Amino acid sequence: MLAGVAVAAVVMLLSAVVGRRRTVHSSSAESAPRGRRLRFRPGRAAGGVVLLVVSILLLWFATLVQTYVGLTGEIKAAHVVATPVSNEAHRLNVDLTLYDDAGKAYAHQTYEVEGDMWVLQADIVELQHWVNILGMHSGYKVTRLFGQRLDGVSPTQHQIMLNGGDGDFFDDMRGGKWWTKPFVRAAYGNAVIAAPGAFDVYISQDAIKARASDG
Repeated sequence: MLAGVAVAAVVMLLSAVVGRRRTVHSSSAESAPRGRRLRFRPGRAAGGVVLLVVSILLLWFATLVQTYVGLTGEIKAAHVVATPVSNEAHRLNVDLTLYDDAGKAYAHQTYEVEGDMWVLQADIVELQHWVNILGMHSGYKVTRLFGQRLDGVSPTQHQIMLNGGDGDFFDDMRGGKWWTKPFVRAAYGNAVIAAPGAFDVYISQDAIKARASDG
């Protein structure tokens, strides 16, 4: 769809400067055929420029969110099995599986976190409806795993970065508003907190939630 917008922009620009050349024959036998001069159409050129600029910005924006999993509804993003570490207070083993938007696991690893509960965080980009129509979808990226203690004491362990962490996500969305604002409806981080057990983690455009699983 984005390629179609770019092609339409180029066609409009070309049609603004390339007109149909029609030959006009004179009634005089000695007169040579005369051609109509090409005319510049500023209105069509302006429309082409606008479409071209929009398509370039959209392609640029697409490269920014290409690492994000497409979000068209509620998606199962992860499976978590958290168990307390034997003979150690405030420690959990967290078996984490991450899924893509097709439901296929692409990462599986076990981590040890400090805390009585586990926390899984994701960055979410919600796009404007008109951008969705052009074939781009809202997206998310799971970025952090860490623990939380019930007694309120802050864990001393650093948070575990997933999928490269947040990267420049918040800087781009805050400092680059001049070009992201037309396309982005909302951009934020969200997290789910749960006690030990087996859970499926689901992400939608407005929430990240954990539902108990059989294992």
